[in-house]
Amino acid sequence: MKDVLGMINLMNEQDDLSTLTRNRCVGAVPFAGRYRMVDFALSNMSNSGIQKVMLLTNDKADSLLEHVGNGHHWGLDTTAEGGVTVLPPSYLAKDVRGDLFHLYSHLDLLKNCTETYMLLAPSSVIYHMNFENMIDYHLGNDADITILYKHLMEMDRHAHIGHAYNLEMNDQGRVVKVTPTYHALPSLKPQNIDLDTMVIKRSLLIELIEQSMMLGSERYLKEVIWNHLADIHVQGYANHGYVAIMDSIDSYYAHSMHLLQPHGWHEFMINHESVYTRQEEELETAYHDQALIRNSFIAHGCSIEGYVENSILFPGVKVNRGVSIKNSIVMHQCAIEANAYLDHVILDKQVVVEQGAVLRGEFAHPIVAEKMVDISQ
Repeated sequence: MKDVLGMINLMNEQDDLSTLTRNRCVGAVPFAGRYRMVDFALSNMSNSGIQKVMLLTNDKADSLLEHVGNGHHWGLDTTAEGGVTVLPPSYLAKDVRGDLFHLYSHLDLLKNCTETYMLLAPSSVIYHMNFENMIDYHLGNDADITILYKHLMEMDRHAHIGHAYNLEMNDQGRVVKVTPTYHALPSLKPQNIDLDTMVIKRSLLIELIEQSMMLGSERYLKEVIWNHLADIHVQGYANHGYVAIMDSIDSYYAHSMHLLQPHGWHEFMINHESVYTRQEEELETAYHDQALIRNSFIAHGCSIEGYVENSILFPGVKVNRGVSIKNSIVMHQCAIEANAYLDHVILDKQVVVEQGAVLRGEFAHPIVAEKMVDISQ
């Protein structure tokens, strides 16, 4: 799809993932034992034939940019005009909330692009998607904008959803009303949740940005669209597959734990081979005689001497003798020293849990340890 320009918009993403996003953006947060959140958006674009992607970044994107590089791990630099272009927040935009000013500050670049259409997607919503089908639907309905949504039933909700929009559509699938929504479990009724992904003509996007900046009444692109539904033909397009919306620490934890259920892993594994990430050296995992592992994902390079149950361990984790880890997420290169106990815990990278320490959280309120800290009793 050479006529489509991809953009991953980090400016709209909710920064509610506790200490996991203190020094990184949501797109750089590790997920599922080997990925970063942004991997899914980049992979979807690459698999859909989009070769040129822009990253509209915020001021906490350093680790994300290091991870993404020029995009070659996702096959995005295979042509001279492909790859990843970074759109940093301007100096004046850093204190401006919302994405409109940030888009406006890069308007000349958008005007100089040659692609007719743009595909805007977030990094904080994980799904598998062939955007070619969505774009065909967009063209077939002669829409101005096509919005991706998920029709969530009660059985689909593994975590609460905050900061989302519910789309109301007519019989032809046109969006006629949008309302903010918040879901806490158990959910009360099915709704059509906006997945913050859209197809829009580049010329229309530029027009909306310029008009909104002149009026100065809106800060977010989505506000502009929702406020002009009577004048803009906005069509809804349904995603029927796996979806995980990461807008809080408990939604991140709940979706991670859902992967350890047989049906959850099956949903996630569909098209799993087409999700790409930055390639690193994979070391062999060492399972010692004292190790006992149940229903867990153990990444490469780990050393396991203790007990691990219903947990996700990222690469390079060391679990010493007498350790018990349950219902937990342990990120890269953490060290859990002898006889420590972890239950309902999230450890960021390179955390050291000292000998005999006990960390016990709850499903709705997991304990979160900041990157590179030492935890004692």
